[in-house]
Amino acid sequence: MRNLLKWGWGTLLIFGVVLAGCTAIDGHQSVAQIRVRTHKVTHLDRAKVKRTRTQKTKTRLHQVGYATPTLFMHGFGGNAGSTNHLIDSAQADGYANRTLLATVSPAGHVAWSGAWPKGTRHPEVQIVFQDNRNRNYHQDARWLKRVIKQLQRRYGITKFNYVGHSMGNTDIMMYETLFGQRKRLPQLQKYVAIAPPMLGNIVMNPWSVHTTNAANGRPSHFSPTFQQLVDNRQNIPDNQLQILSIYGTLGNGANTDGTISVASARSLRYLVRNRAKSFKEVELTGEDAAHGALPRRNPEVVRDMEAFLWG
Repeated sequence: MRNLLKWGWGTLLIFGVVLAGCTAIDGHQSVAQIRVRTHKVTHLDRAKVKRTRTQKTKTRLHQVGYATPTLFMHGFGGNAGSTNHLIDSAQADGYANRTLLATVSPAGHVAWSGAWPKGTRHPEVQIVFQDNRNRNYHQDARWLKRVIKQLQRRYGITKFNYVGHSMGNTDIMMYETLFGQRKRLPQLQKYVAIAPPMLGNIVMNPWSVHTTNAANGRPSHFSPTFQQLVDNRQNIPDNQLQILSIYGTLGNGANTDGTISVASARSLRYLVRNRAKSFKEVELTGEDAAHGALPRRNPEVVRDMEAFLWG
C-alpha cells in the first residue's frame, strides 16, 4: 500500500513538472508572438507617421509655392520702359511684386533674369521682345507660348493674368485663338487690354478713324488680321476670361489716341463676345490718354488695373 502511494505521488510530481515546463514554453512563445506583433504595429505606425509628415510637407510647399503670375507685354517698338511704370506702381502700392524679366531674342530664345522666391505675393513677370517691330502675330504668339511653357516647367504655374499694351494685345489674342483650347497649357484668367489695336493703327489703316462700332462692338470694316482672329475665336476658352479694356481719346474730335482709333480699341468687345466671362470698357480722355502715355504715366490706368487684378 505504501509502495502504491509512493508511486502515485511520484507520478503526480512528474506530471506537474512536465505541465509546468509546457506552460513555460507556451509562455515564452506567447511573449515572442506579442513582441513580433508589437514590432509590426510599431513599424506600421512609423510608416503612417512618415506618410502624414510627407503629406503635411507637401501641403506647406503648396501653400507657400508659386502664385498666379501677371505677365506684362509691350507693344510695337516698345521695350521694358513701356510697362515699367505699371509694374513698379503696383509694387509701390502694395498690390504686387516684380519678379522676373523674360527677354526673347529675334531667334525666339528666352533669357531669364531676376528672381521669383516661393511665397511671393502677386508676382509680376515682364516680357520684352528684342525684335519689337515685326508684325508677324503668329510668331509673337509662339514666342509667348514659349515663355508661358517655361514658366510652367520652372514654377509649375497653371494659370496666368496678362497686361498688354498696343500690339501686345494683338499678340495675346492671336495666342488665345491658336492655343486657347490646349488645356495642358496654363490658362489665361484676367486680362487688362490697354489701347488694343484690333484694326491696326491709323497709319497702316487710315480708314479705321472713320470706322464705327455696333452695340456689340462689331466694326463696320474688318482688317485681314481681325478677320482671322474672329474666324478662330471659337478657340478662346468659353466663360473663362475676365477682361478690362482701357482706351484713350485725345478729346479733339479725332476719335483716336494719336496712334489707334477708338473703333479699333472697341472692336475687342466683338472679338470676345459670347466667349469671355466678363468684359468692361473704360474710356479715358485728355493728354494722359495718348497712346504712349496710357501705360507710362496715366494714374487712372494704374488704379483700374490694380483694382481689377488684385483689388
